[in-house]
Amino acid sequence: MRAATTPTLGAALVEFRRANGLPADETASASWTCRLGPVTLRLPNFAWRRRAILAHDLHHVLTGYPCTLGGECQMAAWEFGAGRMPHWGAALFCMPLVPLGLLWAPRHMLRAFVDGRRSHSLHDSKAIDRLLAAPLPAARADIVAATVRVQWEDRFRFALLVLQGARSRWRRWRSWRESGSS
Repeated sequence: MRAATTPTLGAALVEFRRANGLPADETASASWTCRLGPVTLRLPNFAWRRRAILAHDLHHVLTGYPCTLGGECQMAAWEFGAGRMPHWGAALFCMPLVPLGLLWAPRHMLRAFVDGRRSHSLHDSKAIDRLLAAPLPAARADIVAATVRVQWEDRFRFALLVLQGARSRWRRWRSWRESGSS
């Protein structure tokens, strides 16, 4: 009987994309598909998204957050916790996911944010090539911190993030309402 080998992060990424029906290389497409429950949207694959998608997908593999609406909400909270988004467009795109996730599972969202604060983002990382060749458990240990107790500062910073997300949603709603009533 042969011993099972530990997959590399690169192999786990290939499997993650296959299992979720994602293209092997999302940087090559001019557009991408976003599924929100029964609704499927075709969106432009902006340059900032093409640069960020590898790190984002690796974050999914490393954290274990699923490629679902709830998982994307958690991933947004984790990535905001782990550091700056790679581009203002990415921050603007992900910001509404945080208040949305709070409606779905507030404790999961806080936990994702806190875990992100203790972890390292791969956005703008020079170590991605090295990590892709590393065994998955070793890569996970390098990037994702062990779960720790939530501190008051974590709650405060998460509250600021939520308020920022709610404020951006409110501004968009108000702008839409004012333009529609003219």
